[in-house]
Amino acid sequence: MHVPNSIKAIILLLATTTFAQDTNNGESDTDSGNTRVAASASASSTTSESISASASASASSGASSASVAVLATSSSTSVAASETSSTVTLKLAKKYIGQDFMNDFDYFTADDPTNGYVNYISKSAAQKQSLIDVQANNVFYMAADSTNVPTGRGRDSIRISSKDKYADGVYILDLNHMPVGCGTWPAFWTVTKSGWPKGGEIDILEATNPNPQIYNVAALHTADTCTLNGQTYMDGQIGEWECSAYLTGNTGCGVKMTGATNGSYGGPVNGVGGGWYAMWRDVENSAGIYIWFWPRNSADVPEDVKVTTTNVANWGIPKANMTVPACKSDFNNHNIIFDLTFCGDYAGATYASSGCPGTCATFVQNYPAAFSEAYWSINSVRVYNASGKPAAGEGLSKGAIAGIVVGVVAALALVVFLYLRRRKTRKNKKIMAEEATLTEEASKPAAAKGPYAFLASRKPRIGPTTLAPGRTAQHFLDGETPTTSFGKTPIGSSEDIRLAQATYRPHGANSSWIG
Repeated sequence: MHVPNSIKAIILLLATTTFAQDTNNGESDTDSGNTRVAASASASSTTSESISASASASASSGASSASVAVLATSSSTSVAASETSSTVTLKLAKKYIGQDFMNDFDYFTADDPTNGYVNYISKSAAQKQSLIDVQANNVFYMAADSTNVPTGRGRDSIRISSKDKYADGVYILDLNHMPVGCGTWPAFWTVTKSGWPKGGEIDILEATNPNPQIYNVAALHTADTCTLNGQTYMDGQIGEWECSAYLTGNTGCGVKMTGATNGSYGGPVNGVGGGWYAMWRDVENSAGIYIWFWPRNSADVPEDVKVTTTNVANWGIPKANMTVPACKSDFNNHNIIFDLTFCGDYAGATYASSGCPGTCATFVQNYPAAFSEAYWSINSVRVYNASGKPAAGEGLSKGAIAGIVVGVVAALALVVFLYLRRRKTRKNKKIMAEEATLTEEASKPAAAKGPYAFLASRKPRIGPTTLAPGRTAQHFLDGETPTTSFGKTPIGSSEDIRLAQATYRPHGANSSWIG
């Protein structure tokens, strides 16, 4: 069956529209807001069994071949909690150090989607201003401007997004220093490429302003209406239960990581030389997202967290346990993001209670020296997953797959309809053409027959001739007979001429056959 180009274009448009419902340009750079979680909540008193894990790490001379077998089970006796278990084998998919943050991340320069007083600049501009640099021991430095009084969109800063995407696995950030200061809002998070909040968002490290904020807030943002599952196997406090970005002002559902003795964010962390933040994303198996933190001087930091292998069995109780079994399909492949904005939806909303002077935007604009500590110093980011390599695409939720199926069926139905309609139209045109031809033939007067037709076809007409009603050029006109008048000799057999003379001579033998 031949399919016209117009139909092909319609199919392509339908398919593109369907995939766009969930495929996720923009990193959520243009539509995502890693907005705050209200973290004031009391800890649950329900009991739970611990996550038990057994793992084996294969020795390897190269970081890329490091792998770990992880077995994790968790259960809780609290209401609405359900027992989950998973078994996964993880390999090192990517290790970002030094120059990798220059080459393997995109630098975002659009307006801040969280309404911050910030001017995100390009990589070349950041290099020119010495706001990014690879320092000794491959340490990556990324800072906000602390010299100039800004105009326009706000204070110059950096937001980067990994070119590669990742899904379930273990993510480890080895950090020396995070941005701090009045009006600051730094974050280390993962998010869908586009279409946010479809595809989900996971805030691993995020908080604002220096006082009294010393605890990290881990959070989830989803499109669907889903809630945390009542888990208590963690030493953090649940701040919000509802995860949907469309509810509760997009606070998301999250946990305040209060279990760290001296704090898990800001000044206390920087004061000891940073530490390690680790996330185990296990959505497909246990529907859980677990986050740990160990300060640099901790005696409890697992040795495998420091190097290139990972053994979750040694990690102990997580600081945050966010399990959402009803919303497993809400999380697709994510990019890794670091950013530092100012004021905006989160830092601006908490500024007045932070003890910082004046208003947020005024302070950020007029006191550049106050942001000398507003910088990231990163040793590495390591990602482990089952395949040992980045994800191939966005990943599709069940809703997106259903949408694709519906779209394909609709496209095929449209193709069949248009084809049948086109075929019927062509058939109707053919019938109409045949009927027109028959009508035209039927309307023609009968032509002369026999010798009349023979003679009429050879008549040399001279000058205008007026035909009698019902006559055509093939009829003899009145008075026409085949003679030799005017020196003309009829052409044809003698029998035809004789017959014509004998049968049609209305005006006698002297009539001329010249019209």
